[in-house]
Amino acid sequence: MKLNALLAVLMMALTPLPAAAQALVGNPFAEASTYRNQRDALDDARYRVRYEATHVTGSGAPEVTELTLDVADDWALAREGERTTLYDFQLNRVFTLSADSFTGINGFSGLTFRIMERQNRSYLQRIVQAAGAQAQQLPDACDAETELSLVMPNAPDSGVAEVRERQGVFTFVCADREMGGFSAGDGAAPPAALWPAVYAEMPTHPVLHRRVRESGRAPAQMSISYRNGAGQSAERTWRLIAVETISTPYPLLPSMRNATAEALDQVVPGAGQIGVEAIAGRALGGAPTLQSWDTYLGDISRRDGDAAASMLIAGTMSMFPELQCNGAHARLTACRLLFGLRALRDPAPWALIEVSVAEQRGDSAGAIAAMQRAQTSPLRDHPALGAAFALAILRFDQTAMEQARAANLPLDVAALQNRALLALPYNPGYWTDVGDRYGRNYDWANALTFYEIAFALPLPSTSSGSPVLVSKRTQLERIRRDFPEPFLPARP
Repeated sequence: MKLNALLAVLMMALTPLPAAAQALVGNPFAEASTYRNQRDALDDARYRVRYEATHVTGSGAPEVTELTLDVADDWALAREGERTTLYDFQLNRVFTLSADSFTGINGFSGLTFRIMERQNRSYLQRIVQAAGAQAQQLPDACDAETELSLVMPNAPDSGVAEVRERQGVFTFVCADREMGGFSAGDGAAPPAALWPAVYAEMPTHPVLHRRVRESGRAPAQMSISYRNGAGQSAERTWRLIAVETISTPYPLLPSMRNATAEALDQVVPGAGQIGVEAIAGRALGGAPTLQSWDTYLGDISRRDGDAAASMLIAGTMSMFPELQCNGAHARLTACRLLFGLRALRDPAPWALIEVSVAEQRGDSAGAIAAMQRAQTSPLRDHPALGAAFALAILRFDQTAMEQARAANLPLDVAALQNRALLALPYNPGYWTDVGDRYGRNYDWANALTFYEIAFALPLPSTSSGSPVLVSKRTQLERIRRDFPEPFLPARP
């Protein structure tokens, strides 16, 4: 690829998109006192409902527990067995509480998983039907929508669902199958946060959930049945025990320790701790600015040569999307290195660009060839080169894997990405790359934590200028718009 074409690709990739209108993410490692200070108020929960919850799967014995919901205007505390979960709908966070610590995840985590799983179920259903399987023996759209509490907007395979009322008893029907229902409760109207809490803790078909919500009272009884993804029958029932007036303080206490970083370290060794340090601006001696980072590139260039400094050019553009190699920026070291890339004798910096371009094109052979050329360089093990090649590996088929293995190229994606995170923690793209890998495996709790670290890095221009982060934010906004049930109504 000619240099001018390369520059066009790089600058097009960094063209800012319109900023999202509303923040949907936060710092996953913040102290309890910080979360408390971010809230408008810390009002007590004064409404409590207690349910006897019964779950039966297949021919197994019923599992009976007591579910308690303490509800304020914008948060709810759920307790079931030894589990204590705080849903903070204002902060869009779900906290798992223990006596002296907590972990937290983004409020979109469970919903995003269900969206992906619903799409997967539709795909599998089409395959099964094309193979001529008997549809009545398999879970259908009504079953999937009920199990996942999700109806995809305008999906061609959506179930035809309704709630029928007769003498105060409401029956849920989907595809002419009676699958559950509810009986309306009475007493005081609950706070608004009850309904997203019920959505999370008492999952049913969204049509049934909305009808319960429209009743304006906690249901006296609610049930739902379906065939789960494994084809087994399943039934959930909730029977109201009591509605009580209580006074429960906001349960995330200032003395509680945020253990989310430790939990993340169990997933990706070192990622939690380096994430904490990077968000706080303590990693690598301090949070970079464009000027300080450019000075750093100059130091590397003088000490180790232009090739070593050039390995960081792509990361520089990810960290500082405002960088434009004209006008005031034209004399920056980063721009000098960028325009001199093709002339370098060391093959590694150009190979990094070639790997990245080949990966975006789905050209596995091109990525392998470029990585092979880089093996003659002393920079062949540079974390930035490894991170670029890791993305290419994720798209390899069996033939490409065998070719790369025969060439003795590194193929451990997790190890390559982890090295990049630990060595270059201020690059938001490395955090989102790892998040994407966990998202592909349907682990959206961890995926969104990695995305949130990228958003929380002390690089002000990335949140509104990085196309990757803008795209993530836009996706979350669309999810909230298309699936309102898990959230409080938008404030006017």
